Amino acid sequence: MTDSAAHAPQSSAPPPPPAGNGIFDGFAGYMTPTPEDWKRVLNQGTVVVDTNVLLNLYRYNQEARSSLLETLEKLGNRLWVPHQVMSEFWRARDSAINDPERQLQQSIEALREKIESAKGDLRQWVNRVSLDRESAGKLEGLIDGALSSVVEEMESVVDARGIEVERDTSKDGVLASLEPLLAGKIGSPFAEQEKEKAVAEGKRRVAAQIPPGYKDRKKESRGDDSEVGDYLVWAQLIQESASRQTDVLLVTGDGKEDWWRIQSGETLGPRVELVEELLQKSGSRLYMVKPERLLRLAREILEVAVTQDTVQNVEMVDAEGGPAPDEGYVGTWNYAALASLMKLLRTAAPVQADVIERALEDGGYVSRNQVYEIGGYDPERMLKGFTRPVTRLSLQVAAAYDLVRFEPDLLKPDYDEMKAGFGWVDGFRVPASVHEPLRKALRLLDDDDPPAATV
Repeated sequence: MTDSAAHAPQSSAPPPPPAGNGIFDGFAGYMTPTPEDWKRVLNQGTVVVDTNVLLNLYRYNQEARSSLLETLEKLGNRLWVPHQVMSEFWRARDSAINDPERQLQQSIEALREKIESAKGDLRQWVNRVSLDRESAGKLEGLIDGALSSVVEEMESVVDARGIEVERDTSKDGVLASLEPLLAGKIGSPFAEQEKEKAVAEGKRRVAAQIPPGYKDRKKESRGDDSEVGDYLVWAQLIQESASRQTDVLLVTGDGKEDWWRIQSGETLGPRVELVEELLQKSGSRLYMVKPERLLRLAREILEVAVTQDTVQNVEMVDAEGGPAPDEGYVGTWNYAALASLMKLLRTAAPVQADVIERALEDGGYVSRNQVYEIGGYDPERMLKGFTRPVTRLSLQVAAAYDLVRFEPDLLKPDYDEMKAGFGWVDGFRVPASVHEPLRKALRLLDDDDPPAATV
């Protein structure tokens, strides 16, 4: 060794880190989006809407429809619609237009059946007290008159003549709004050979239960490509994402497990497989929200005027448009089960039970301050985990009653989107789809005090 080599300064730089992966490499689907993520994807990403989002514009009330359309308009060229979505939209448009009238007639028929049952109870009482025929007829007339008034009011809400006008595409208000909004924002169809390959791949994935779309397997009997419709949407979304090189926010009212990662009844985010597939094929990250969540994000980030009533209407319509009874479900919440659940909550989690009942009185929502008031809590107390007893007991009661299709989260936190992930909530909501069943269950509980299910 030379003298110069012996006296050369030794490097103090640390050795390079070993090659390897980080904790989220290959596991990006488990990452919780931050408020900054939501801002970025709404302001810079590609926002894709599913078929049900467009069709439900025929089902929302005017305020909700306007808020959603304004949100989509604010997205500008960031909004994109797969060609498969538009194909499904046109195939299902007539059915969506018919929904209000069909639901009206179903509801009227259900009311008439209940009225006949009530009149039967009245006649039993008439016989027991030996009421004269004229007085009995007068009482029945009051019931019939009340029903007629209710039906007339219902029919004024859903004007059948308006539905006929909507069939004319030149007079359809929804189409009039969508046409300029979606101009230049709808993807191209697959070429013939490309579509054949995509359909074959979709069928392979359905058979192997690879998301998305395997929950649509029963649609195979229709004789078209309905069973692979979700996969075709997904394949076109991947193509567009690779072309744009942007993250993707998919807005869908589809709540099935072949799109969402669901654990203990809680929807945690998109399926991990879908997040990883998009990342591998286009280098983009996938985000997913339901329409009501999009509206809350739009209120915070895009400054769209969105009321709580609007969010509730969208949530209620999406719930009514959920999975059909033939999709593997064998039972739903019934009044006895809900009554048993509320009885358990009143004993095991009385504050949560009181919050649910207060929410029902106030349109389905209870603010954070109201929860503090009901529970007598210190204002600095965090409410993280407040809904856990409700979910836990809901699952237990549902199992005891052999229910499969039910809403496990009867009390949902309503997060400030800009503080999401920090355990800070604005309040709590009871899903609109269970308002009326819960009210009837509480009347059943207070009147009959049914025994709780064995859990």
